[in-house]
Amino acid sequence: MDITLIGAVKGEITYKKQEISALLKTPRVKLNHGTTFTGKPNTHIHSNDKNIIKINSKLNLDLKNSIGRATTHLEQEQKLQVHHPTKTWFVATINDKIVIGNITPHLTAVHIDTNLHHLKAIFELYFRVAQEFKLRLDEGLSNFAVTESGELYYIDDDLYRWDRFISCGQILGVYIRSLSWLTAELASKLGKIIRQLILKHFNDSQYLTVLAEQLRNVFLSKTQRIIANSLINVLNPQQLLSINLDKSRYIALLADIHANLPALETVLDFLESKHINRIIVLGDIVGYGKQPNACIETLKAQTNIYIIKGNHDHALATGKFEHGFSQVAQAALQWSQDKVSSDNKKWLLELPPMIRHKDWLAVHGAPVDPTFFNAYVYEMTYEDNLNELQNKKIPICFHGHTHIPGVYGRLGSHYDKHYIEETMELKQFTHTLICPGSVGIPRVKPLDAAQFAIYDKELKQIQFISLLYGQRDANLGKD
Repeated sequence: MDITLIGAVKGEITYKKQEISALLKTPRVKLNHGTTFTGKPNTHIHSNDKNIIKINSKLNLDLKNSIGRATTHLEQEQKLQVHHPTKTWFVATINDKIVIGNITPHLTAVHIDTNLHHLKAIFELYFRVAQEFKLRLDEGLSNFAVTESGELYYIDDDLYRWDRFISCGQILGVYIRSLSWLTAELASKLGKIIRQLILKHFNDSQYLTVLAEQLRNVFLSKTQRIIANSLINVLNPQQLLSINLDKSRYIALLADIHANLPALETVLDFLESKHINRIIVLGDIVGYGKQPNACIETLKAQTNIYIIKGNHDHALATGKFEHGFSQVAQAALQWSQDKVSSDNKKWLLELPPMIRHKDWLAVHGAPVDPTFFNAYVYEMTYEDNLNELQNKKIPICFHGHTHIPGVYGRLGSHYDKHYIEETMELKQFTHTLICPGSVGIPRVKPLDAAQFAIYDKELKQIQFISLLYGQRDANLGKD
């Protein structure tokens, strides 16, 4: 048996070739779900009371490529620093077959006896790797183990692309279903741990809502849902409250103001003249225009206004706009950096990315988007978004982002259509996606007008309005 030692995760190699060779000659350990050793069918395990060897039997590479692959594994693990420091990669020739393997000390698998301290250590590694490397550890408890002194390490060899908390929400559901000791009280404590770690590693409360909504959508029994809600309520307590917008017949819908103060003031003056004092702003207060700070201050001074965060708001607040924005948008956000006060940036950062009311949902982007403000509702995506509303039993979604006013409505189970009419009756639809257009930068004519919409809750109507700057009248009854 020929063995080539590749290297250890940290420090010098502590294992000898003879030690590895001897352990490889022992019988393979049988893998069973729920027992000490679990894994994929192609994973071969050799174990004694001191060490464990893991072999991937599926690979069929020559010596050069095997050494290259093992070296790649090692280099990545040396960067991540989530595996045991003495973990050593090697390439062995066994009965004329070349295999890639690694050897580690015998650790105690977490899934055998999990506690809250273990979960805290797991999420510490998990969120650090996600933030620093945009990679995802496999969240299964069998992929983590502890030393006798209590240090926790990742013991799986596989890594995945970071998926913005989608899998994280799913695994929390698995934990709730499988960990009998996880009561509502302990779930609340776990929620506090996760909240602290997300803010520590991502410094962005946006992700608290993202994770809370992912967990909200996980299938659970009635008893398990109580436990999940305890965790959700700690992660994102405001999202469990129904926004009180029931005292007024009309709700004004504004979106994509984009730092256009004259347009914003025109709309607000109009609403005041009509005694409409319930307003929802669907994101993107800043970006493109020349008055970002003034627009923020104007909205902050309003009462009975509910504001969610858009992608431009989030980018300006975090200073991260190198990806996902055009050169013009990046230039505008860069210019706005010095024009918006630090307090107002903090205010933007803390805006909720969505509002969940008992009768509707409000987002900047699209219902299917777990981040709430990156995806668009348009011809290629509206069916998926209507399906999302149907699956979640949400009849109406208000959104912005496209700058194009109109309604995508579902009549029955299959008939969908896009409507652009001045006044739309919504009673005919089972599910609707409503965009009020853009206050600051319209993309349909008239381009020199502020576009917004009024939702009439009593008649279940939506009215689309365009006001030339300074225009103060439109056909709308008073509240």
